[in-house]
Amino acid sequence: MMSRGSVDLWVSRCRLALFTAAGATSHACAQPECASPDYANPECRVIAENELARLLTGAGVEVRFQEPTARTAATWAATGLARESAPGALSLRVAGPGAFAVSFEPTRPDVDASLEITLDNVDPAASVVVDELGGEREVPAVAGSTRRTVTLDVAGPAVRWIRGARPCPPRYRLAVTADIQTNPWQFERIVDRLIAEAADAEAAGEPLVGLVIAGDLSEASRDDEFETLAPIFARLPFPVAVTAGNHDIYRPLHPQYNRNFGPGNYAFAVCDVHVAMLDSGSGTIARSVQARLPELLDRGERAHLLAVMHHPPYPGITGSGWSREDTAAQALVEFAAADVDLVLAGHNHALHDFPSIDVGDAVLREIIVGTGGAYQGVGVPRYGYLRLRFGDGDDIQPCFVEVEPAGLDGPAGESLRTLEYCAD
Repeated sequence: MMSRGSVDLWVSRCRLALFTAAGATSHACAQPECASPDYANPECRVIAENELARLLTGAGVEVRFQEPTARTAATWAATGLARESAPGALSLRVAGPGAFAVSFEPTRPDVDASLEITLDNVDPAASVVVDELGGEREVPAVAGSTRRTVTLDVAGPAVRWIRGARPCPPRYRLAVTADIQTNPWQFERIVDRLIAEAADAEAAGEPLVGLVIAGDLSEASRDDEFETLAPIFARLPFPVAVTAGNHDIYRPLHPQYNRNFGPGNYAFAVCDVHVAMLDSGSGTIARSVQARLPELLDRGERAHLLAVMHHPPYPGITGSGWSREDTAAQALVEFAAADVDLVLAGHNHALHDFPSIDVGDAVLREIIVGTGGAYQGVGVPRYGYLRLRFGDGDDIQPCFVEVEPAGLDGPAGESLRTLEYCAD
């Protein structure tokens, strides 16, 4: 049984061939959706992200990412990436900031394994606890690092757990950008600025709790491009949440994005904000994910709700983006029904703010922040990230931090009419 994944993704596609010769009629043939995978098909990526969120180790331990509130190992959730690099050596990448859980269940009574676990993309401020037979124990953080290591002994039938959660002050920040593509050097300059901001924000009691990237991390979805980003991400003192863009899914025979980063469709809650990440890399959203939008957009008791995807779901500027414009329209309807506070996107290599998108009786705000490094055409580019401040009243406070390219002295752009540059 799956949680936060399609319950039955192996949908049969049948072709019924009728033969009249000798009065014979053939049986229908069934072909599983992705038995011959094409990862340009968003449904195949949904299958990949669910499969990569769990693994069976060589020693016979079933490892599964779970919802933070899960208490049974019978389900799993596409909220991370699990890999075994060598016998007993596990790498577990948490998909985004906030609470997480991983279960470890022996598959045989005679299992006796020692697992060396590396947890990646975990906030240094998070409390991470191992729940095992002897009780609970803390996994210590490494200052300024989003990586932790722990040894977990698994013997007998009992399920072990690793859980993490981040305490939050009343005020905090998120950063957002998109479209790195051919310019990871400029993106590294953005990371330098984010590291400096994180130190200042922490000292001010307003921590920067994560970076959200709305797709197009790469130009051609090659492993070497994704591997170039890994050490840059590792420099950040907070987690990174990503989803796929169209440039991240160009190798349809392999789920390279998912193998490097895990899910493209997931939700996380950090502090008092709920964030839904949606994979629109194919210019559409998988139908199984469309059916789950109310679940992914359920903020619960959180004060704020963000929807993040690569392609802007605003028809006024999506002519070359969506393969089906009705998918964008449906997404806007679901966002309006869920009372989304802010829609965040990339794809257009520019900074745009649409403060008032009418969807029936509702009004949505959408900000496009395709400023992560990709080529922006003729003229002086506007690179940087969107800063979102939470905690001073009910409203989200956005502003743009410009990070000028090498060789340019001073800010190049001007504030938008409805979106200011950050004052500090």
